[in-house]
Amino acid sequence: MTHNYRSFREAAFAISLGILISVSGSVATASAQQKEVAVMLPAAGDPYFKLKSAGYIEAGKKLGYDVKIYDAGGYGNLQKQVTQIEDVIQRKVSAIVLVPASSDGTVPAVEKAIASGIPVINDGIATRSDKITGFVGEPSYLMTALLASYAADHLSGKGEVAMLSGPSGLDLTKLRVSGFKDYLAKYPGMKVVAEKFTSTASVEALSTMQDFLQANPGIKAVYAFNGPIAIGAVQALRAAGKKPGDVMVLTTDMEPETQRLIEDGWIQATIVSQPVTMAEMAVQRAVEAAEGKKIPKETLTQASLISKNTIKDVDLSGQAIPK
Repeated sequence: MTHNYRSFREAAFAISLGILISVSGSVATASAQQKEVAVMLPAAGDPYFKLKSAGYIEAGKKLGYDVKIYDAGGYGNLQKQVTQIEDVIQRKVSAIVLVPASSDGTVPAVEKAIASGIPVINDGIATRSDKITGFVGEPSYLMTALLASYAADHLSGKGEVAMLSGPSGLDLTKLRVSGFKDYLAKYPGMKVVAEKFTSTASVEALSTMQDFLQANPGIKAVYAFNGPIAIGAVQALRAAGKKPGDVMVLTTDMEPETQRLIEDGWIQATIVSQPVTMAEMAVQRAVEAAEGKKIPKETLTQASLISKNTIKDVDLSGQAIPK
């Protein structure tokens, strides 16, 4: 498949997704479909969630359930997501797949849904409640430990490191940060000299990375929470006159733009966790629970480290929009 054709498909899907989200919001007070799974996302516009949305919808088609996607519009919009959860509780949907905007802040609404008989599956990020029906996600701690291992190996255990750690208040963020830092701690020569929790907006990452470089011009490696943040970091490196590879950029997940930056040498490594497969599995678990079947408390996807040298050897089917 050519890059242009893939971009066309993704653009077309993004348009259709936008229509779906708009429709979902407009019917929130109507009666639920007989078989409906409500998918709650913190930031559906992020490239990562556009990929996952394809998986949610595809799984719903296969299982005979209507999937509606609700977008909080950003990780900072906790109250909007809580309101959306309460709305679908009133509509008595079959099940909820939730990527929480806050691991703590969604607890009351989630427990209310479960108490009303609606199963809730966390996807990727956990709500801090032992009442959650099930969790589908990635081995987050291991993923970033692998990135730290890559950095330590390729920098011979020495170098200043910056961390663009992503949204605060999420279990996912804490696990990724801990995995990265705990592994680096094995190498006294690897020092984290700058760290900040940020939104997933590239423009904020750009500004933050520029501040990091001004205060610490000797930075040799950057950990970025996800693709959009990594893109912002690369933009800052370009603006500072750096060349591809002058500063190692490490991230997680892989959308078309981050893939291009890997191929061009700006991003040295990423860890993918098959987000489309993860999304499909989350809907499958939600449907199984809605139909009274026993499901595992935790289902994890397999993570793979990708660099420019290995990108053609890794199975990326779980990263791609279904045909």
